[in-house]
Amino acid sequence: MPDRIVLATCRAWPELSPSDRCLADALVQRGFRVERAPWNGPFEPFDGARAVLIRSTWDYHQTLDDYRAWLDRLEPTRVFNAPDLVRWNLDKAYLTDLAARGALLPACTIVEADAALVAGALARLSLREAIIKPTVGASGVGVERVACGHEAEALARFHAVTRSPRLLVQEFIPEVTAGEIAGVFFGGTFSHGLRRVPATGEFRVNSQYGGRMEAAALDEATIDAMTRVLRSLPSEPLYARIDGVRRNARFVLMEVEVTEPGLGLHLAPGAGDRFAAALVARLHAA
Repeated sequence: MPDRIVLATCRAWPELSPSDRCLADALVQRGFRVERAPWNGPFEPFDGARAVLIRSTWDYHQTLDDYRAWLDRLEPTRVFNAPDLVRWNLDKAYLTDLAARGALLPACTIVEADAALVAGALARLSLREAIIKPTVGASGVGVERVACGHEAEALARFHAVTRSPRLLVQEFIPEVTAGEIAGVFFGGTFSHGLRRVPATGEFRVNSQYGGRMEAAALDEATIDAMTRVLRSLPSEPLYARIDGVRRNARFVLMEVEVTEPGLGLHLAPGAGDRFAAALVARLHAA
């Protein structure tokens, strides 16, 4: 019987995305049996799988303790990305960790979700405008733009959609309104570039706010900067998406996605095959 690969989805989005269907097809061509299963459904599909790939687990932030418990149950040598790396990436405090390791990021800090504390953070960072984000969140939920003197209004919108007790205060980078660039890596090697474009008048690039993803050509300097970020992670991920913007001819890191990123495999010819090849190499090396 062929080895079984399970792509983890979620109850809210149980089907494979167009991107992940490219991966599934490439794995089938290599002789694997591919299944999908929601992380917050029965555990049996994950038990005994040759590998579990964390893919569209996009509702994890709603029941974070359950998600962490699910990660704990998985066999660490057979789940990608590795649970320890995923746990590190779940909390946006990882950005301050990367800044300490030399990554160029917008000015940022983490505070309790309180308007007065957000105002204090803006003052400490010498910012007149910032973005606030739940420290644990996904799909742009709770991400708000805040200006000095209007912290209470932004926090009211924040609390209306998330119960996160802490938030990231991050310098607002105007370049994001033109779109973020992203580099996708498999097994530590650059695969393809993407651009995440917000809707007109919006700064959030998530699809629920009208954002879209498209293929993009990245220059060598940008790829090199993304690669340096990748090499500063606690461990090498099987797959990763490095998001940022170009500002003053330099790459500024916005996010590192090694938990459940959209990888745009359907936008880059051969990307699904490159992902599958990297997985096979990792399995053979285990």
